[in-house]
Amino acid sequence: MRNVIPVLAALLAVCVASAVSCDQPVPGSEGEFRAAWTAFTAPSQGPAESRTPDARQQARIAALGHMEAAVRTEPSNAAYQTSLAYMCLAAGSYARAKDASTRAIELEPHGPLPHLLRGQAEAALAQTDPERAAERIGPALEALDRAARLDPTNALPLLEGAGVAFEVGRNDLARARIDQALARTKIVLYRLPIPFDLHEERAASVNAWQYAQYGHWLELLRRCQNASRGMLRFGAGKLQAGEVEAAEEHSRKALGVARLVGMAEPNVIITANAGINMLEDAYGGLLQVAEVQESREAERWRGELGVLQVGRAQLFGVLEAYTEELKKNPPTSIEGMLKAEAKQVEGILLGIGLTPAADK
Repeated sequence: MRNVIPVLAALLAVCVASAVSCDQPVPGSEGEFRAAWTAFTAPSQGPAESRTPDARQQARIAALGHMEAAVRTEPSNAAYQTSLAYMCLAAGSYARAKDASTRAIELEPHGPLPHLLRGQAEAALAQTDPERAAERIGPALEALDRAARLDPTNALPLLEGAGVAFEVGRNDLARARIDQALARTKIVLYRLPIPFDLHEERAASVNAWQYAQYGHWLELLRRCQNASRGMLRFGAGKLQAGEVEAAEEHSRKALGVARLVGMAEPNVIITANAGINMLEDAYGGLLQVAEVQESREAERWRGELGVLQVGRAQLFGVLEAYTEELKKNPPTSIEGMLKAEAKQVEGILLGIGLTPAADK
């Protein structure tokens, strides 16, 4: 169950009805926009075993042609530019993603999502030259910091920046952003402008939306997890050096990040799973500190780890129940779908102590 995130993504995207062929594109920019997302999400309409890396990449490339046509027809549409930026990122076309996100920012300067996508593109470009990545990461962090300023209660852009900084060895920049993130109240996961009615059959449309949107969210959660793990690595180093109080401080910061992720909005199965995994890592770090201190807190952290194991098992059961419910009653709206999934995981979050009033 530790590596359940990829499994969750696959299961949530499994076609819950018979496979539906891609809609035929219709003339005009809106038709090309819909055709792009239909092509991008085509792997969600077949069996899970058909979603190979090659099939996914072919779908992304096919989608790019349609999205670029939509942009050519209506270049001032921010949703089209944002979608193009994301699709280029997913396809590995980082320079094109940078250009599209820059254009989206020009059209929607106060929207945090285009800035976040620009940051992701800049980070990917910097990492194409690993030896110089630490020197070239500035533009990525600037874009993510801009997203953070535009969304001042949301810790997500700061944690994304911390994850990027840790990836290139800029630990100083990462730690400063984690401190800023922990001063904020929540994580809100940004939504891509994906149509919710790409297919005539409702279940197929649900699959398509989840395939694309949850894939984006999983990448955001991965970087948040990198930020938490970076703090735990610092803590382990401090503990090895005999700096026990500093080790505990770093582990508690990792715990704070884990709690933010576990209570991310929307509360869905993949966010709950990411939170459980990160809590497990943080509790492990705090347990090591307590054992060195010979503190009675060690029993607390052992108990918390046991609770997480129960929560993880329950989460798998929730996943099975939720996918069955999607088969029987596909939701009619994004909000309805997310609300139903949040209701499924609510009890698990409470059971593992992820409540605003819980002791951090």
